[in-house]
Amino acid sequence: MNNRRINKVGMSTLALLTTCLVGVSQAAEILINSDVIDQAMDVVAQKYEASAEAQEEISRLQNSASSNFEEFKRSNDTLETLLVLNAGWRKQISGQVEQIATLDESIAGVEEITQGIPLLMEKMISSLEQFIELDYPFHVNERENRLQFARDAIDNPDVSIAEKFRQVLVMYQTETSYGRTIETYPDTISLNGADRDVNIARIGRVALLYQTTDRQETGAWDNRARNWTPLPAGDYRTQVQTAIRVASQLDAPRIIELPVLAPEAAQ
Repeated sequence: MNNRRINKVGMSTLALLTTCLVGVSQAAEILINSDVIDQAMDVVAQKYEASAEAQEEISRLQNSASSNFEEFKRSNDTLETLLVLNAGWRKQISGQVEQIATLDESIAGVEEITQGIPLLMEKMISSLEQFIELDYPFHVNERENRLQFARDAIDNPDVSIAEKFRQVLVMYQTETSYGRTIETYPDTISLNGADRDVNIARIGRVALLYQTTDRQETGAWDNRARNWTPLPAGDYRTQVQTAIRVASQLDAPRIIELPVLAPEAAQ
């Protein structure tokens, strides 16, 4: 009887012990499985973080690439603009180089030209002086003073070559303008050995007429005889008077019959 109890007790204890062992084993197994899950979760978390970092890097690189592309476009546009400007500057520089070469050639000949200008001006003044002596005698004193002024400028060492030559050219331009204009002015001339107050009418260099202030005597300058020649009062007094009024802008321009010397044959 006692052995049976012992055996029963022993069996019960063994069964309980077995159950406990099984529970501990399952608990250990569950604990082991939980650690594996945690490790797996950690790995997943690390992968997620790595994926997030990779995505951030991709986004950064994408933004950087976009920024670099925009910078490249701007740089390319700037380069095209600079190329166009450079081509324009090259053309300008090429033109300036040609101008410099031309100026160098001109400068090289300045000395030779400068040496010849004084002689040229002297010949021009002498020719103009002779021309005035042979021309119609109008504004004689004014024209002679202009000649003297030009000569004084040429003889003045303080006056530059350019200014001297300009004075001569101005004198020539003034003399040339007389052939394209008409005018009238009062003057005193010698008629038959007596000084008479007259009104002069100059028609370019074609005719130089006079009429006394009392309108009783009318005449013209005979450039071949180099003297004043009276004209028939009945034929030309009215025409000369009209010419004087037209030159004074008191009458409108009109066709007037005036005495004109026939041109000489060329020698």
